[in-house]
Amino acid sequence: MKKKGVGAKLGDTLSSNENNSVLKLIRKMKLLFYNESDNPLNRVREARRILSFIESIFNSVATGEIFLYFLDRGAATAWLLQVDLELPEATVYRSLKQLRARGIIVYALKVSRHRGSRGGPRPIVWALQEAHTGDIAHAIRSHQRSLSPKYRVAEELVQTVIKDHLERTPQPEEITHRMILSVIRGHSEPYHTRDIADLAATILREQGIKVWR
Repeated sequence: MKKKGVGAKLGDTLSSNENNSVLKLIRKMKLLFYNESDNPLNRVREARRILSFIESIFNSVATGEIFLYFLDRGAATAWLLQVDLELPEATVYRSLKQLRARGIIVYALKVSRHRGSRGGPRPIVWALQEAHTGDIAHAIRSHQRSLSPKYRVAEELVQTVIKDHLERTPQPEEITHRMILSVIRGHSEPYHTRDIADLAATILREQGIKVWR
């Protein structure tokens, strides 16, 4: 009988626990620090550069959160960051300035003025350097929707009442429009329940949840 680890096949590992959090972290670090160079010194220098870059961003909690938001969405406006991350305006602008200075995000375009707006500067969409045009378009739509008080009410209901309901159902990845109406009835004031339900259904679909009519 062979000893453990002796004559192991290619691809075998010492740990068979796929749910090991440390093992998962090690795998992610291998991807992060992967370097084709055969020179150990070059690999160490590159690792130090990456660590310095990460430390400079996550030295500020808010800047780290905004950086991760951009990694996930590709693009955003300052207003979206304030709404989605619940951050103060001054904090958002300070973090955006830091990310711009490091060349992580760049100016994409200005959002068209919302109908009925009172003027003032047009919001700017900021994006990662490799962001797709679809990311920018999505940021514009999200920004415009978030300016609607009805949309914000619907979003809050999705995050609280409806999500809690879905977690208790046998099929948490789908819901009927009738069920949305029944769940939020009495929570949509001062707006019409059906209007809020329609917006909530749109938000749920964008999150990958099937909404049946």
